Amino acid sequence: MEIREIEAFLAVARELHFGRAAADLGISTPRVSQAVRALERRVGAPLFERTSRRVRLTPLGERLEEELRPAYDRMERALSEAQRSVRRGVLRVGVATSLPEGVADRPIRAFERAHPQCAVVRSAHPNTDPARWGDDWPVDVFIGWLPADPSLIRDLGVRVGPALLRDERAVLVATGHPLARRAVVDVEELADHDLLYPSGMPERLADIWIPRTTPNGVPLRRVTRYASASLEEAIILAAEGDAVHLTVASLRPDNPHVVSVPVSGLPPMICAPVWLAGTRSPMPQEFARVAGTSCA
Repeated sequence: MEIREIEAFLAVARELHFGRAAADLGISTPRVSQAVRALERRVGAPLFERTSRRVRLTPLGERLEEELRPAYDRMERALSEAQRSVRRGVLRVGVATSLPEGVADRPIRAFERAHPQCAVVRSAHPNTDPARWGDDWPVDVFIGWLPADPSLIRDLGVRVGPALLRDERAVLVATGHPLARRAVVDVEELADHDLLYPSGMPERLADIWIPRTTPNGVPLRRVTRYASASLEEAIILAAEGDAVHLTVASLRPDNPHVVSVPVSGLPPMICAPVWLAGTRSPMPQEFARVAGTSCA
């Protein structure tokens, strides 16, 4: 039994008119008649009484409709729900914990307005976490800090969207640290201090955050003391006073034992959406497009 035969039979049973049934189904009247006749041959008896004035169900047709209508309606509901589920979709958006409050809210809300059928699942992560994409990291697009020149990370297998924010560099130091009372620190001066070096981030990207040398070629003393590479851990380590954390100026740690001091001589960073270059879904790129428009 073919589904088009069932659809034609139920449409005629509802309308008791072949022309109206054809209009409801969006096909020609002859095709409806052919489908009904095929079903009658399959059953082995007429399902309708046809005259020049009217069409009505036979007793057998009435019984068949009573059986088929609920089953067909359930099938339609199941198909509709499956279609809604596919159309709805889910976009998993990761957000760097070091972003200023509210920066990610505007692009996410703009995307939700533009694509109400797509649910956004938001999660917070250290800025080092995109390195986990190779381990099936459950994030489709990440909003985090990147070099102002995205070509520097092109070979990492990611695509970068438009900048949502541009920020200068700063260093987090303990309140008792010699740099804590400075208005600005030149990057050359950082060569005299231990700099916390992020673990877990691709070396190429980590070197952009904390260069191997100053612009004048003086080696920087980079130390890895992280256990989790989280922002919270970096702030705690900086508060201990024996190392400093190079970050962005907009970061304001909620810790009375740490202060932020601007750093000159380093290129700024940008906050932008980034996603895997090989992803098949168009949603990450669409999110980046909407995010760029929302911040224009």
